[in-house]
Amino acid sequence: MFKAIDSHAHWFSAKVMDEKEFVMASAESWGEGEINADVLSVNKVRPFYLALRNELRALLGENFLEERNRLIKDDPVVYVRMLLEDAGVTAMVVDEGFGRKETELPLNYKLLFRIERVINDLFNLGFDRAVEVFTETLRQKLREGYSGFKTIIAYRTGLKILCDEGLARKDYSLEDEDWFGRKAKGFRDYLVCLTLEVAKEAKVSVQIHTGAGDRDIKLELSRPSYLTDLVRRYEGKVVLVHSGYPYHRESAWMSYIFPSVYLDVSEFVPFAPLASYNAVREIYEVAPLNKVMFGSDVFNIPETAWLASKLARRALKKVSGEMVELGILNEEERKEMEESFFYRNAETVYGF
Repeated sequence: MFKAIDSHAHWFSAKVMDEKEFVMASAESWGEGEINADVLSVNKVRPFYLALRNELRALLGENFLEERNRLIKDDPVVYVRMLLEDAGVTAMVVDEGFGRKETELPLNYKLLFRIERVINDLFNLGFDRAVEVFTETLRQKLREGYSGFKTIIAYRTGLKILCDEGLARKDYSLEDEDWFGRKAKGFRDYLVCLTLEVAKEAKVSVQIHTGAGDRDIKLELSRPSYLTDLVRRYEGKVVLVHSGYPYHRESAWMSYIFPSVYLDVSEFVPFAPLASYNAVREIYEVAPLNKVMFGSDVFNIPETAWLASKLARRALKKVSGEMVELGILNEEERKEMEESFFYRNAETVYGF
């Protein structure tokens, strides 16, 4: 079994849970009490949870929740390590901007700084000072040991990004608000552009959320192709998180024609189990072997990363086998493809 680097993770921990808590711990929809609807029954029969439940039964027995809780009571870190070792996951890239760190992770990991964590604090500084503080913050995070940056502007004002300082100055003063704070689209766009420049100078990567997400996503503004002009001549490394699923064919083509563009398969692997095969297959219709990375989008509970590795291994074995049958790959190239997907590309992109 190839080792795997999970190139898109968030903080998680192992806690004792009842069935309802466990079902909702991995939910990306509304939580109970956030909306007047039966969110529990929906999440109990989503394909992800059905796959997770069946895999845990195979690992822990029919009463998997009871056994899970027993193991966690004994030692939660030992339980997490057992899952990761069973899945072959040896390292992670953690976007610390979602969730909070409650326990140390029992594996090697690198941190990414999410730029949205500081943007709302910039609006009382004046434009020039805000830009200065922002860029210095990015450089300071690199000095502190962060391995790159992440932006979720798709959740804010969308991916139709313009690198226009004049527009940024104008929009900086606008007071229109959304749930996340001041919209200031031109200013937020400009900060993403500055992030790309700082990252290129420092030779680190920038993750950009593309495609589907949780209940706050502006899905109509999250298509990867909106980033075409931004990445067309960019000479750093940009990772289109989630491969832009369900617009993953756009991302795959962009990875083919633009040297700067890389992809990870997180979120749809494992949250859309059939896509673990179908979408991965479509990505490899055109994506270069050195551009696609394994990832899970794990948050809250460790089982998400564990399941993602299992689904990805089955899917890639099937896809690479088909490519051999069709004469696209030979057996040596098949091995190269699988190693690149699971760890070599992440080693290159994130500096492991």
